[in-house]
Amino acid sequence: MWRFPMSERMVLHALDGSNPLAFLAALGTLRLLDLHDPTAEVQINWRRDPAWRPELSGLFASKEQLCETLLAAKTVPLESFAALGKDITVSRDTFRGFVEHAFEDARQGNKRTQADFAAAFGSEVCEEKDKDRIEYTDLCFITGSGHQHFLGTMSSLGENVTVDHLFDALFGNWKRDKGLSMRWDPGDAAEYALRWGDPSKDGASAVWGANWLAIEALPLVPVQPSRRGLETTAFRNGERGEWPQFTWPIWTQPATQDTVRSLLSLTELQEPDRTLEREKLRARGIDEVYRAERVRIGQGANFKVSFRPSRAI
Repeated sequence: MWRFPMSERMVLHALDGSNPLAFLAALGTLRLLDLHDPTAEVQINWRRDPAWRPELSGLFASKEQLCETLLAAKTVPLESFAALGKDITVSRDTFRGFVEHAFEDARQGNKRTQADFAAAFGSEVCEEKDKDRIEYTDLCFITGSGHQHFLGTMSSLGENVTVDHLFDALFGNWKRDKGLSMRWDPGDAAEYALRWGDPSKDGASAVWGANWLAIEALPLVPVQPSRRGLETTAFRNGERGEWPQFTWPIWTQPATQDTVRSLLSLTELQEPDRTLEREKLRARGIDEVYRAERVRIGQGANFKVSFRPSRAI
């Protein structure tokens, strides 16, 4: 285990806070470091450089050691996902069994990572209308169409991500490798009407390291049942005719994982653009707020789900 002085700080220059994938990757990095050594009190804040870049303090020496630590600290319990198959679009009974096993493990004092991911995936309490499957997180963008699978992609990333992939995600140029995209990068939104050529011919590609770190952030954005159905932390259903929107804060004071979890769940962040109370948010250390639409692109069964580029609000 690497142990480093709290005075050390490191800016993750490859992560742009206006990109939802990069934001989630920053959160995944924080969560992994905090779980790796809770006594180190790892913290994160954002600084303009000139875009908003995450700055870490508390658990690292060199960039290489940081990436080695992150790879060794992986928490995604891929072996336990076999009970669900390749996707989380499963029946209520199947998901209930998965949840019961996860929380029994946690109750007996075993690692609670399966329970943390179960709480981020969906709920057996909410079922899609006219479909024999649960409602699931708004961060599930792939459900089997085009041979892209939510849990299947996670598994492949877990098997293939290396220290070099993590280094490139945090400090490099975001090299894209073939396939294995969770589709959280707005660059994945291949809208034919906005391109010179047909983007479908290029095939899927992704920054593997950033996608893996973003997966590690999922427990920080759990779901919860409500009278309106299943709701995902940091998402708001737009006004009539609008797409669901992912909203996230940019804060300038160092924050622990628990503080970040609280910031993501602030109800003030989910107000419509025109009524967002900036002074109240600044009083909490939030200097910027970004919002990105979650859209469906395509017709019928031949569609993709993606984020559109975010906007500052």
